[in-house]
Amino acid sequence: MKIKKASELEKGSNFSALIYAPPGTGKTSTIKYLPGRTLVIDVDRTTNVLSGEENIDIVYADINDVEVGFAKMLEEIHDEHIQNYDNIVIDNLSELEQAWLGEKAKKSKTKDGRMMGIPEMGDYNKFSFYLPNLIRYVNSWPNVNKVYTAWETTREIKLPTGQLYDQAIPQIREKIITNVMGLVNMVGRLVINEETGNRGFILTPSNATFAKNQLSDAKFAKQEEIWQFKSEVKETPDEVT
Repeated sequence: MKIKKASELEKGSNFSALIYAPPGTGKTSTIKYLPGRTLVIDVDRTTNVLSGEENIDIVYADINDVEVGFAKMLEEIHDEHIQNYDNIVIDNLSELEQAWLGEKAKKSKTKDGRMMGIPEMGDYNKFSFYLPNLIRYVNSWPNVNKVYTAWETTREIKLPTGQLYDQAIPQIREKIITNVMGLVNMVGRLVINEETGNRGFILTPSNATFAKNQLSDAKFAKQEEIWQFKSEVKETPDEVT
């Protein structure tokens, strides 16, 4: 058993983060601002936006062999390549979920042996354990930062007063979204200012946004500064976006 003093911990070292936004709004592009060398595990085949980045390498996940093949790939990265990188990125969890369920759908059958073509209820429950366990495994890797991306969706929340509102959340099975949030140090929602076109992350939770920040006091961050973990809070939402 190794005991470490809290005073020796560094918030911005060996961190984990989940960033999310609708497709095509800049999640993958945010990866290029990570300091050091980065390995991106490309699930949704959108890493072409990182073309020309010398400090980024890419490995393409086999989306037709997710349950077993993806785990084997992670083991190979950990055993043979992890020492070469400062950051590991899985891009993205939403497509990983869809590919996992799609693989199950191909194997599902009715009682009389006919192909169903849709996942069974038990498959959704299995994924509820699969994804958190995958994140726990990657988070256990020492001396490397972990970043996960996801698409954005919304959920309806009802207050005790009866008021309803929509909250933006990562597109991950809602049953485990809180579990996943608890496994990372930061959850940031990427937004675009319609007037200026500037991009920035919301890092503080609200009725409108699912977010979290244990890495700094910042409530918002410009896209290019998301990995700088400023302690002071100077920006306003308008300045960020």
